[in-house]
Amino acid sequence: MKRKEIDMFARIAALCCVFLVSLQFGFAQEGWENVEDRAGGAQLNNIQLQEGIYRTFDEFKTNSPSITVEFEIRAKHLFLKDTGSTWVRVNENKIWGCFKNGKIYVSKDEGVWRCVNVGRLLQFATVKIQRYVDPNFMYGSNVHEQQITKQYFLDTETAQVFDLNHRNLAPYAAQEPNLTHFKSKNKMAQTILMLKAYNELNPLILNSNE
Repeated sequence: MKRKEIDMFARIAALCCVFLVSLQFGFAQEGWENVEDRAGGAQLNNIQLQEGIYRTFDEFKTNSPSITVEFEIRAKHLFLKDTGSTWVRVNENKIWGCFKNGKIYVSKDEGVWRCVNVGRLLQFATVKIQRYVDPNFMYGSNVHEQQITKQYFLDTETAQVFDLNHRNLAPYAAQEPNLTHFKSKNKMAQTILMLKAYNELNPLILNSNE
């Protein structure tokens, strides 16, 4: 009987701990849900970008793509319409990015990647297939593949690209008094929420090319 009572008290204590942690997390999130709802994903704030391919970051900032012929994005690669029905693949390492069908794409890791969160900071992710040899694999091929996804953000004021993590994003949040209550334990979901909130306060601004 005593053992059952101990188990019961242990369960109650565990439930109380869960409740207190949830309550603390809820207070930490107070006021952030509204920012998350207003962010609304990749918003261009009524900026009319010209569809085309940007060779450089300056072309993007001045909204003046130097390549405006017909092009397509297939998987992560760009193809230009040559003559007739011929398509030529673009070397993604020699361009900055492009704008197509209302979406901004950034060139990195031998491909172009859609920006899923747009403001002063452009958030995007790259996907690479890494092959490795398993010396302990005894049957069939010992060459295996794994997909590696990396999250980045690009500062449209400096053209710098950073790994998306709390350490790299914290200096931007520190510039905004409304974001000083944000707390993170290096959770990616929390970091993305903070980036969206920052972009809500700092929209994308392009320079005039006139």
